[in-house]
Amino acid sequence: MKLKFCGADQNVTGSRHLLKYSGKQILLDCGLFQGGYGRLEKHQMNSNFLFDPKKIDAVVLSHAHIDHSGNLPTLIKQGFKGKIYCTKPTIELLTVMLEDSAKIQLQDAQYLRKRFQEDIEPLYSKADVIQTMKRMVGFDYGEKFEVEPGIEVVFYDAGHVLGSAQVLLTVTEGKKKRRIAFTGDYGRKNMPILNDPYQISSADVLITESTYAEHLHDSFKYVFEEMEWVVKDVVGRGGKIIVPGFSLERTQEMVYVLHKLYLEKKIPAVPIFVDSPLSTKISQVFMKNVNYYDDQSFKDFLGRAKSPFSFKNLTYITSVNDSKKLNNYNGSCIIISASGMCTAGRIVHHLKHNIEDPRNLILVIGYMAKGTLGRRIVEQKRKVKIMGSYYNLKADVLAMNEFSAHGDKLELMNNIKNIKNLKQIFIVHGEEQATIVMKNNIKEELKFQGEVIAPKLGQEIEIN
Repeated sequence: MKLKFCGADQNVTGSRHLLKYSGKQILLDCGLFQGGYGRLEKHQMNSNFLFDPKKIDAVVLSHAHIDHSGNLPTLIKQGFKGKIYCTKPTIELLTVMLEDSAKIQLQDAQYLRKRFQEDIEPLYSKADVIQTMKRMVGFDYGEKFEVEPGIEVVFYDAGHVLGSAQVLLTVTEGKKKRRIAFTGDYGRKNMPILNDPYQISSADVLITESTYAEHLHDSFKYVFEEMEWVVKDVVGRGGKIIVPGFSLERTQEMVYVLHKLYLEKKIPAVPIFVDSPLSTKISQVFMKNVNYYDDQSFKDFLGRAKSPFSFKNLTYITSVNDSKKLNNYNGSCIIISASGMCTAGRIVHHLKHNIEDPRNLILVIGYMAKGTLGRRIVEQKRKVKIMGSYYNLKADVLAMNEFSAHGDKLELMNNIKNIKNLKQIFIVHGEEQATIVMKNNIKEELKFQGEVIAPKLGQEIEIN
């Protein structure tokens, strides 16, 4: 039995991990490489798998984020014939997210053709997305199912985004059973909307993410007080708050916080705009899946027959014309827009029009990968390049790590500590320094006696 690591290895995007067993090949996640690369390089990396798609028997998907799911249509386009297993909310989310991704692939191909004068085709089209959705099979948390004879899978709540799962595979060979746990993106405790991550009790092998393995997050309980101060401060000086928000989860969490503060009359009643067609559609999926919410969400909103994602001062914007009107909006407001890393989408236009006004604030509430516009803003470069032109960064910048949906150093280490019988740990989904720190912490702090490996891209390793 072997694992081949084909993406998100000493990197945080392009999650693809291949389990090879007894002539069978099971792919864990099939995400897009994003950020940190040139467009042509990303296109090439996403076009060329480190395995033959025709030989993959099944895909087991942890969650809907595009860096974990976004290359599924390419997989099918290149000959994958099997089924894709995931949670039921993930299917609903991907119905809108992959269609949006197909539009981006078309735009990227058009740009590359013009830029390099080459006949470059989109990674995939809407027709490929339709074929992908036909392969999806959804399950509830805790429900056991077989992807192939002798390979049983169970999904457990990862607490990362709606429908996110940790994957536990049990592989049976004669009388011998081996359990492989995959964290997917491991979430945090005491976050709004979602339940805490489930604690897997026992496994032989663990594939763990490491995004924030060298960081500690502030508690989310401080968010409400900090947001109250931020809104009052920026509105008091006549500024706007520009929030790059991932369409899935982060946008909904920000709306949840602002709604709660609004109900409690702790912030001024300024207009709040969610300027993202995708975020709007995803928020609708959230409202269809209230049974996945935590008890606090029920207490704050649902138990009083209120939607967390709809209130008087909140406007969802879908049309291009209405989005453009915000460029000339006079007065204070809050604009939440995608993409979360500022690599594309309407947020780029909002930054262009607001980055040079010192009254404004750019509020960062998510991870910004290397090489992205978002990363350059977080690092507070004096000049940043937006849509081919340079702009002076005069707006304030504030990063609130409380919103992070990834477990920090302590949460990741506690998860590992509480999984019994581990013999091998593979560290993925983290920049190189994070994987090194996590490996050292596992060995030195947890006194782990087994094998700890931070695999490199393309590395194939025998499971002990």
